[in-house]
Amino acid sequence: MSSSPNTPQATTPLDHDAIPTDLPKVGTGTVAVIAFVIVAVLGGLFLLGYLPYRERTARLAREAEEDREAKPVVQVSVVKRSQAESDLSLPGDARANQSTAIYPRANGYLKKLLVDIGDVVKEGQLLAEIDTPEVDAQLAQARAVVVQAQANQGKAQNDFDLAQGTLDRYAGFAKTGGVTQQQLDEKQSAFAQAKAQLAAAKGVVSGGEADAKRLEALSSWQRVTAPFTGTITGRNFDVGALITPGSTGRELLKIEQTDVLRVYASVPQQYAMFIKKDMPAAFMARGGPARAFAGRVARTAGAIDPQTRTLRIEIEVPNKEGLLYAGMYGQVRLKVKQDKPPVRVPTSALVYNAKGTRVAVVSAGKVTFRDIQPGRDFGQEMEVTAGLDGGEWVIANPGERLTDGLEVEVAGVPSTNAAEPRKAEAPQAVPALTKAEESPR
Repeated sequence: MSSSPNTPQATTPLDHDAIPTDLPKVGTGTVAVIAFVIVAVLGGLFLLGYLPYRERTARLAREAEEDREAKPVVQVSVVKRSQAESDLSLPGDARANQSTAIYPRANGYLKKLLVDIGDVVKEGQLLAEIDTPEVDAQLAQARAVVVQAQANQGKAQNDFDLAQGTLDRYAGFAKTGGVTQQQLDEKQSAFAQAKAQLAAAKGVVSGGEADAKRLEALSSWQRVTAPFTGTITGRNFDVGALITPGSTGRELLKIEQTDVLRVYASVPQQYAMFIKKDMPAAFMARGGPARAFAGRVARTAGAIDPQTRTLRIEIEVPNKEGLLYAGMYGQVRLKVKQDKPPVRVPTSALVYNAKGTRVAVVSAGKVTFRDIQPGRDFGQEMEVTAGLDGGEWVIANPGERLTDGLEVEVAGVPSTNAAEPRKAEAPQAVPALTKAEESPR
C-alpha cells in the first residue's frame, strides 16, 4: 500500500560524533600565508627582545672592563700629632693616709667602750677599757714574789759579807801561823758558797722583776688609746664581750686618718718617664662631689711592674673637709709634657689581622701598609706611639681589596695633589687642669 504525498516521512536521527562531509575546502596558498604571518610575528618579537638585551649586555661588559681598569676611590684622613702638654687620665684608688687595726692584748672583758664608728678621735684619746682580773691577780703575785726574792737577796748579801770578812781574818792569821791551812781552806769554801748564793738570789730578783714588768705591760693594755688622730671606721665587740688576744681573729677597733688621702694609680710605660715628684694632679671620685680635688705626686715606685708594664704612683690629696672617703674609686688626671707627643688616627683606619695592627697609608698615589703600635683609645680616635710620624694620609675605611702597591684615587682631593700629603693640622687641645686644681689646698 503506497502512502500519499501528504503523509509525513520518518526522519533519520542525527549523529553528533560523525565528521561533516560538506565543510568548505582550505587552499594551500592560504595555509602558506598564515604560516608566513606567524613566523614574521615571532621573528619580530624575537628581534624586539634580543636587540635591547644585546645592547645591555655589551654596555655591562664595557662598564665591568672600565671598573677593572679604574683606580679605587678612597677617603683619607691626615695624621695629626697631639699637643706636647696634655692631660693623662687614669683610674685611681683612694685610701686612707694611715690605717691601723687595734687588737686586744690582755685577757678579760670589755668594761667600757667610749667611741663608735664614725667618731673622730685625737692622738692618745682613751677609746676603751678592759677589765682583766686574772692579769691583776698575776701581777700582785709577781710583785709578792719580787719582794720575797729581794729579802732572800738581802740575806744572801749578809752571808756573803760575813764569809768575806771571816776569810780576810783567817788569811791574816795564816801568815803568822795562827790558823792551819785546812781552816783557811774551809773559810774560802764558805766564801765561795756565799758568793754563789748571792748571785742566785740576784737572778731570782731579776726574773721576778721581769715577770712583774711583763704583767704590768699587759695590765696597761686595760686602757686602749688612739695611736693617731683619725676616724673610727670599725668596731667588732660590745661591752661585756670576752676579749682573748690572738684567738678572736678580729680587731677591737679600726682607725683611719682621712684628712689626707693617698690615691694610687698605674701609669703606662710610655708615660712613666714624664712623671715627676711634686707634679700637680687632680682626683675626681666616681659618685662623689662633682668636682676635681687637687693634689700632688708624692712618690713613685721607681720601677715598671713586669706583669702590667705600668709605674705605680701615689698622689696625696688633701681632704680636710671630709668630702672624700677612703676606698673611693675615680679618675686621676695628670699634666704630661712630652718631647715628642704621639700622633692620632681615626679608629676606623686600623686594620687588625694576623700581621698585627696596621694602617693603610697613601703615598705617591699608592697604598702602603704600615705596622703601628696603638696607645690610648679616645673613642673615634686612637693614639699611635710608633709607626707614624705625623702628616701622612691614612685611608679612613680600608677594605679587603686594598693591597700594598695598589694605585688609588683620593676622593675630594685633586689628583695633582694626591701624591703628596698635606701638612698635618694641629689637634684640638685636651682640657687642662684649672689653676684651682693645680695647687692643693
